[in-house]
Amino acid sequence: MLQRWRREFVEFFFTKGNALSVAIAFIVGQQFTRIVDSITKDLFMPLLNPLVSSGSFKDLKIAYFGGAIEVGNLIDTVIEALLVAWVLFLILKGIKRMERQSAAEPEASES
Repeated sequence: MLQRWRREFVEFFFTKGNALSVAIAFIVGQQFTRIVDSITKDLFMPLLNPLVSSGSFKDLKIAYFGGAIEVGNLIDTVIEALLVAWVLFLILKGIKRMERQSAAEPEASES
């Protein structure tokens, strides 16, 4: 059983060229993360910072009895995650649209 899994893994990862696809996807994903990080920190956060009395979300803290809970990084991370999710949603929506169009083209040519 383990030999079969190993053989299937080697076939999947090396024989069909998936290793290169995974490597390319990884590099593109890293660059996409840098772009989203820059958009969040350089575009959205400066627009939102005036809403905070401290002047910056990074400095936003919630005071409690003996100290403060720093929530600025959390807000920044949540905004980044929502931005990534939105872009991925748009990409997947475009892929599904292209799949529907390519599936409809053979049907149209058959009639």
